[in-house]
Amino acid sequence: MKGFNKLLLVSAVLSAALSQMSAYKVVDEDDKVVDVYGSVRGYVGFGGSASATDTFGINPSSQAWGPYGSALYGLQSNSRLGVKAKVGNLEANAELGLTEPDGFRQMWGAYTFGSAGSLLFGKTDTPSVAKSIFSSDLADTEQGSAGFGGLRTSSRKLQVAYSIAGFTIALVDDASTVINARGAQNEAIPRIAASYYLQNEDKTLDFQVGGAYKYYNLGVRATSEGDTRFIGGSGSAFHIFTAVKSQMMEKNLYVSGMLHYGMNADLYGEQRTNTNTGGYSHTQIFNNVAVSDVHRVGAYVESGYKFSDMVSGVLGLGYQLSLAQSALAGGNDQMAHTYMVMAQLPVKLEKSLTITPQVGYYGALIDTTSSGSVLVSAKQQHGLLAFVRLRYDF
Repeated sequence: MKGFNKLLLVSAVLSAALSQMSAYKVVDEDDKVVDVYGSVRGYVGFGGSASATDTFGINPSSQAWGPYGSALYGLQSNSRLGVKAKVGNLEANAELGLTEPDGFRQMWGAYTFGSAGSLLFGKTDTPSVAKSIFSSDLADTEQGSAGFGGLRTSSRKLQVAYSIAGFTIALVDDASTVINARGAQNEAIPRIAASYYLQNEDKTLDFQVGGAYKYYNLGVRATSEGDTRFIGGSGSAFHIFTAVKSQMMEKNLYVSGMLHYGMNADLYGEQRTNTNTGGYSHTQIFNNVAVSDVHRVGAYVESGYKFSDMVSGVLGLGYQLSLAQSALAGGNDQMAHTYMVMAQLPVKLEKSLTITPQVGYYGALIDTTSSGSVLVSAKQQHGLLAFVRLRYDF
């Protein structure tokens, strides 16, 4: 209880301090622009979970655990402080994150060639993830729908990217930031990522299509590398997606959705199969298993309505099917059905401060089957989250 009271005290002091701040922006006579900005995001609430496993032919009764529950509170790791600068055709962004391995969420520079496009080098989101406008789920550091039907909306990697007329193609370095990327000696080629984004003139329709491909040449693996993916020594990983958002009724109502399919895309971190055990963050499964390939297909839909300048409502639904194919003769295939529903009520108290209550259910049905398709076991995993997210931008 003392820790919770301390959190409330720190939050109150921080809010009071930030209330005196605003984004700092300077434009000089040579059109040099420097913009200092930041965002502080925290949450407080409750999470509960329950699970059950049927072991057919061994113990026909269901083995159930839970329900369990715990308090949820803390700062989101995507709280940030950044600086953007623009001088002529040059643009740069440096952004510090709360828990980044290298300290920086963003660190890139770009040069614009006018109508011939722009070239970017540095760490930023890859073009092969969906833009954040297509999913509003705040759980798991605003990636709540990923692994339950949605695609990730953030994947910051070192890259070289060229963009023109809404199309972006990039060569992405995964080895330094993804655990399962094997290391530079196994990087046969950089990952190729691309997308096309279109927004109509009145900004009521957003459309994006994209994907990525990577070839792995594993060679001789170290003893510590327990993932037996690509047991033959090499293999491919890829995913494709499409997303759309339409705003109607003078932009008071919107509907958005995304579809995606991929194979082994968890190796570079942009597709996942998740479960939730009552925590603010999800838990990955099928990311370190003795399989040849992991296929995933998912769909996510969302709708929101603006009741007033202050209050809105959002509802999201998702479903994903994951199939892990055995790499060994006589081994077990695995299948997971993951699904979610969430509702939230964002309240914009002022331009910079938003309070968002959210309730979300995240379920999973995980089957392990033999090569003869005989059901061996089935596990159910249920997670329920109810929390309030506070966001202050400056």
